[in-house]
Amino acid sequence: MQDIHIQPDDKSTQVSQEGAKENPTDALIRMASVANLFLDQHHEPYASIESTGSKVVHKVGGKSFKQWLFVRYFEEKGTPPSAEAIRQTLQLLEAQAHMRNQVHPLFFRVAEAEGVIYYDLADSQWQHVQITQQGYQITREHPLLFQRTALTKTQVMPQNGGKLSNILNHLRIKNDLDGLLFMIYLVTCFIPNISHPALILSGEKGAAKTTTARMIRSIVDPSHQDIAFMPKGTTNLALSLSRQFMLSLDNMDTLRPETSDLLCMAVTGGSISKRKLFTDDDETVLSFKGCLTLNGIGVVANRSDFLDRAILLELERIDEHDRMEEAEIWRVFEADKPLILGAIFELISKAMVTYPEVHLSALSRMADFTRWGYAIAQAANVDGDLFLQAYEKNRSRINEEVMSSNPVATAICFLMEEQFIWEGSVSKLLGVLEQIALSKKINTRSRLWPRAAHVLSIRLQQIRSNLEEYGIYYDIRNKGFAKVIEIEKRES
Repeated sequence: MQDIHIQPDDKSTQVSQEGAKENPTDALIRMASVANLFLDQHHEPYASIESTGSKVVHKVGGKSFKQWLFVRYFEEKGTPPSAEAIRQTLQLLEAQAHMRNQVHPLFFRVAEAEGVIYYDLADSQWQHVQITQQGYQITREHPLLFQRTALTKTQVMPQNGGKLSNILNHLRIKNDLDGLLFMIYLVTCFIPNISHPALILSGEKGAAKTTTARMIRSIVDPSHQDIAFMPKGTTNLALSLSRQFMLSLDNMDTLRPETSDLLCMAVTGGSISKRKLFTDDDETVLSFKGCLTLNGIGVVANRSDFLDRAILLELERIDEHDRMEEAEIWRVFEADKPLILGAIFELISKAMVTYPEVHLSALSRMADFTRWGYAIAQAANVDGDLFLQAYEKNRSRINEEVMSSNPVATAICFLMEEQFIWEGSVSKLLGVLEQIALSKKINTRSRLWPRAAHVLSIRLQQIRSNLEEYGIYYDIRNKGFAKVIEIEKRES
């Protein structure tokens, strides 16, 4: 990274050297000259400061940078700077950063450079785990810049000699294949630059869904706010997604369509822009692509586009005789966590060797996850095809969930129970489906139920792939002033 230093003008330097009094703004500008100014990938101004061999990153104008300036000034002058001097200094530094236009991307927790994966431990020494094909090590020297927020929490130091399967001692996953799928999913959370499936935890009351979500968060991306309730409004949700690598949403009931769409973006990567202040035209970009967990008593999502990007994990209820006090649960987990982390990093190192040789004949929508999952399974001495089997079985369960929770899909299945071909206008189909819904007591008050023929076309498009999994195919074509649909059921 190119160093960009702020230099006070010659007159201010000369006055300082002669021992004359500097005004507070000039003094702060001089003190800030040790900072390297740059813009992140969204052209927001930041400062990188060398500290004990590491680069400490602050957002110019952010609380931590203001505190840094405040302390430096007080240590030298013995008196605090005025708020106006701080404001003028920050205004100049922001302008300097934009004028010089040196762009360097910032990362949360996990990043990759030149075939090396780095994981930020977020400790006071700014240490990172460096993972290569030869293994992993702890280092403070790396070519990347990591961002931390008030929520970012220090990760424990990984230890060798552990087993990834130890994580299953702390969870109540219902079946072995899902246990295998979860372990591989957990390792892929440490792979940067890929889309990570959303992990949906379900189970009856007493299945420790919240505790499980906290443990997963603690392993992947420790935070001072390990779980959160769904924020109000998509802008607040986007803000939460943009400030951390993993977001864990707790005690969910259902997802509104606009929320589901935003979470789809969070899985595959996306951004939105918002005004910085209501009083100006400046905008800031909220970008997000990371890991996501949701939990609820039932499956909280019902839209096929989001569920296609998800893994469903059903947890068993804990018997009263097996329950432990919360302090004991966490004591045992925290003792295992360094060994689990070490096992994860070792597996990633081995998978980095096998990954280039993995070539699958068919890939799901989450293609990168599937390929990396296969490589991780092989690295763990598990047949990669067993991972594919576990993932496919989970996807089939997701498809069943889509079909059972979507009123249009349910009605179409009833329509095609006794016939192989149905043809007519989309308007006629809507009337037929309404009659089926009435007789089969399908919920037509759902937001997913169409109120008009053109909406039915949209709803059918949203579940096309799910219907095809059930052997139901359709084709819509224009015929005069109407749209005609032909539905066909094919034997598998």
